[in-house]
Amino acid sequence: KVGEKANFDYIVRWIYNPRERVAPYCPKEKRDLTADDYSKKGMPFVFDTELHSKCPNDGAELQVQNMTVMPNFRLSEAEARDIATYLFSLSSPQSYADASFMDDSSLKEKGRGLIKQYGCAGCHEISGFEEEQRIGKELTVEGATPIERLDFALQTKHAEEGVDPLSLRPDEKEEKPWYNHKGFFERKITRPSIYDEGKEKDPKDRLRMPEPYLTPQWRTALTTFLLGSVGAEGANVPSTLFYNPQDQRRQDIQNGWWVIKKYNCMGCHQLQVGQRSVVMDLPIFAETKELLPPNLSSEGARVDPAWLLRFLHDPSLSGDKTPAQTQQIAALTGGAQPSASPQAGAATPNAGPKLKQQPGLDRNGIRPYLNFRMPTFNFSPNELQVLVRFFMAMSGQIDPYIKEPLPPLTDQEKMVARQMFTSGTPCLKCHVTGDPTHDAKAIAPNFLLASERLKPDWTFRWLLDPAQIAPGTAMPSGLFKKEGDRWVVNLPNPPASANAYMQDHARLLVRYMFQMSPSEQQALLSTSPVAPPAAPAAAQHHARMKRKRALSHAQRLGNRPWRVAANALKVSVKSF
Repeated sequence: KVGEKANFDYIVRWIYNPRERVAPYCPKEKRDLTADDYSKKGMPFVFDTELHSKCPNDGAELQVQNMTVMPNFRLSEAEARDIATYLFSLSSPQSYADASFMDDSSLKEKGRGLIKQYGCAGCHEISGFEEEQRIGKELTVEGATPIERLDFALQTKHAEEGVDPLSLRPDEKEEKPWYNHKGFFERKITRPSIYDEGKEKDPKDRLRMPEPYLTPQWRTALTTFLLGSVGAEGANVPSTLFYNPQDQRRQDIQNGWWVIKKYNCMGCHQLQVGQRSVVMDLPIFAETKELLPPNLSSEGARVDPAWLLRFLHDPSLSGDKTPAQTQQIAALTGGAQPSASPQAGAATPNAGPKLKQQPGLDRNGIRPYLNFRMPTFNFSPNELQVLVRFFMAMSGQIDPYIKEPLPPLTDQEKMVARQMFTSGTPCLKCHVTGDPTHDAKAIAPNFLLASERLKPDWTFRWLLDPAQIAPGTAMPSGLFKKEGDRWVVNLPNPPASANAYMQDHARLLVRYMFQMSPSEQQALLSTSPVAPPAAPAAAQHHARMKRKRALSHAQRLGNRPWRVAANALKVSVKSF
């Protein structure tokens, strides 16, 4: 219905970058600023979160972004217009009802009064109501409210006698009294107006809480939450029984879940064992599980927290950062960052509906081969730290993480590792290298990112048995076998240099990957075995259909196994 409630240009701007405003809002003047406000002060009409965030009139901090959790998908303007066009095509033909009432100027003030009366600005951003407060009462310790202060109103007698006007439990044969906190909360959140029934009240004095849609399970969960909201003083239990994690990691996990759920990370990613994301059930991934967004259940053990913070800040890894962003990341990671490009640091005038240049346009930073693109969520500095600590705690990692330096490779070790890399273990067949022709079939990240992105210990465990960490991964298991106290490469014909190397082969490959240079990768690519060309999608589909028909025919043949085998063999040979 989006095409029925908004104009096309607004939807294009929103899809392109939901955070971007066409005009800054000054909380002191309580209005959007215009180009005239800037021209009067001899300033260009430029506003952003870093260098141009002050009001030219009074120096107040401006609101220059829309406060929304919708991320930036780094689309081009043409893509944003295509999506908007599609959304508008879903809407019904526009029809305009009589709007002559819009000429009545007195309705404006009545409308303002109703917005204040019903607390609309408590949830919605409405120009002119930025200073409005919530109209609901504080619920932090609602469960500790004395029963006498809960206003059952004219329902008191019904509550004491067990008469339920809402019939919340029709299956119960005997009516039970509900004059208690649980009974009050259940009926209040089911139909708030029940406690106004039978009263003569001015409409402005009636209960204003809207009637929410709640399933029985949601009602029970919300009631339980309110009953438990008693605080330390109102609880009839010792304070020692309250949740008070002594291990900081437990608190980090609790804090992290708020951010995870706020931005719906579980819509695309698996964060817990057995949990299914929304995208896992899409038909396009029925036969291409390796192209799903990555499993994050062991993310804290896998990646360097400093790299993870930079990636969450800019998933495109484009490097297009303003000086203020660069300083912010450096402060959070405790290290110096590359300087921003001149274009990134320059402010862009916000002239009318013109869209700003999109940082990281159409770019997937770490996995360019995926059909999904990790969007830019515009996390706050605090949210970035909370997420990094969450992943670290979920994987049982110690904070702070101190990266252990790897010993440099000798020339002999480099030769051994290079030969293992290209002899029977065609690693570059699947991994991105930066070569467009090769990367068209790649399904794994670039090795050049390993040193700054991955942790050596996790990489070592991954090489030994990838399927144990990520079931269903395309990365093969069994590449190494245990001999005594070391792991050796498990190949039919291992290179002679590997047989002569008496140290751990898996750890050697970890060191080799973490110290790989672009020139070394190109040399490997030129010596790696060439993968056979993949069959066209149409041919693969045709072969699958032949096999299905053969199986169906075999079932009809019944007790003639020799004919079944002959037909199946004939189909297989033709398909091959």
